[in-house]
Amino acid sequence: MACLLPLLLGLHLAGAALFALGFHFGGLLGLGALSGSSPPDAMDQFYFSLINMTTLGLGDVYPVGHLRFLAGVESLTGFLLLSCSASYVFQSMHQTDA
Repeated sequence: MACLLPLLLGLHLAGAALFALGFHFGGLLGLGALSGSSPPDAMDQFYFSLINMTTLGLGDVYPVGHLRFLAGVESLTGFLLLSCSASYVFQSMHQTDA
């Protein structure tokens, strides 16, 4: 159980990184962009991806154009993955108590 949580955290961060790459390449392909106070760099794309994956949605960086669809897909994916991970951790903790 002790190695489960860092593994899940790493997998969620990797998923956010993949979506950040999607935002980056989507911008390069002219599908849209991330808007905010300054032109987004790689850290802004990863930050937006993490905020979006956790469905927090702060709004300081936001997608425009067709990248809005990718942002919606990421929110749904993040909600599903976080819910499944929480359920798995809960079941693992419950089994070790019995």
